[in-house]
Parts: sequence; structure tokens; C-alpha cells
Amino acid sequence: MFDLFPYLSRVIHISSAILLLGGLFYAWNLSKYNRLPDNPVYGFRPAVWSLVAALLLTGTYNLMLKMPVPKEYHMLFGVKFLLFLHIAAVSILLVKPQTTQEKRARMLTGLAGSGAALILVSAALRAITQ
Repeated sequence: MFDLFPYLSRVIHISSAILLLGGLFYAWNLSKYNRLPDNPVYGFRPAVWSLVAALLLTGTYNLMLKMPVPKEYHMLFGVKFLLFLHIAAVSILLVKPQTTQEKRARMLTGLAGSGAALILVSAALRAITQ
């Protein structure tokens, strides 16, 4: 029988990751060419908080559904979680009104690297559990 809740949780998790990382990569691209608006934070701040919360909740739920997992999974999941914490913390700092344009550009460069690494680790985790 098809269980809808785990399916919806996975869809929400992947959609939230796409929206958060996509928005950050877009902002990073704009910052490379000095085209960020003077204060881009007001529209993106509620989205950052909601997407981070959705990722944390659905990620925890999805992990609980996968138990038990192989030993290698725990190590890679730890790396993925640390990358997520870095992305979440810097994203929240990024949308503070006091953050200068120069700081935003540096933060976005670091987030682009962390986002790419997180995608690679996620693909490896998926390969381990199939």
C-alpha cells in the first residue's frame, strides 16, 4: 500500500533544498557582477527561515524512516548535517539587515561551495541506501 506522508515529506525536503540552494546560487551569481540590490533581505528572510525549518523537520523524519542504515551512512550523514548547519547559519546571517554588500558577497561565495558539496554528499547517501 502506498503511504502518502513519507512521499510528501520527501517532496517537501527536496523542494525546500532546491529553493534554498537555488536562491543562494542565484544571489551568488548576482554578487559576482555587483548586481545585488542595496537591501535584498526583506523578501528573502521569511523564505530562508521557513526553508531551513522545513529541511530540518523533513530531514529528521526521513532519517527516522530509513533506520537501520549501513555504517557508512552515519559518517556521510554527519558530513551532510554539518554542511546543512553551515548553510543554515550563514543564510540566516546573510539576510540580516546589518550585513554589508561586501560581507554578503563573501558569504555567498562560501555558501556556493558548501551547497555544491552538500549535493554531492546527498547523492552518495542516496547511492548507499539503494
